[in-house]
Amino acid sequence: MIQKIGSINLKSKVYDSLKKYILSLNIYLRERDFHLDERQLSEKLGVSRTPIREAIAKLEQDGIVRTVPRRGVFVHRKSKKELIDIVTVWAGLEGYAAHLIIKNSNKEEIETLNKYCQYSKQNVLSDLDNYSNDNIKFHERIMKLTKVKLMGEILESQLIHLQYLRKKFIIESDRSVKSIDEHNDIIKSLVAGHGVKAEKLLKNHALTLVEKIQESINS
Repeated sequence: MIQKIGSINLKSKVYDSLKKYILSLNIYLRERDFHLDERQLSEKLGVSRTPIREAIAKLEQDGIVRTVPRRGVFVHRKSKKELIDIVTVWAGLEGYAAHLIIKNSNKEEIETLNKYCQYSKQNVLSDLDNYSNDNIKFHERIMKLTKVKLMGEILESQLIHLQYLRKKFIIESDRSVKSIDEHNDIIKSLVAGHGVKAEKLLKNHALTLVEKIQESINS
């Protein structure tokens, strides 16, 4: 649901609101492209169309939406190959992130990852929505713990597609149960300073998405 916003920092607030709304759509759960109607967005946000168009222009630069002549603006869905490419790059970055985290973050900072892992194998299946959100935050925190700002910025515009997919696959399979153990193993390896092991765990954890994409995305 989109909520009306105030006039302070209007441009950035409209952009943030639209991006959050788009993320909630789970575009890979549907077969057809999702159309964004400027008039409806203007009414729901309680703003004129000008900041809506400015936000859409930025979202298009980020690769999140695309404009189709004479048809309008659509949420951009990546092809199977594009998604696999993104996951492959992401896996490599997260793997290297393990070494940066061990070098640049202390034990207490690394252990903050545990707050996104407070689920048991018994209760996670009844709380998939919250777990899905915390799962995304876990990986965002991984990048922040590197303390290399560019690490997060490189994939920021692409990670929205991985967030869609993570939600899709967590909801549709037993992936959530398996990922609990994987997250815990990653944290233990980072805290212990085992960079090579943590790198391997993070890479393998990310690359499980490739298998799911191959199975579930048509083109």
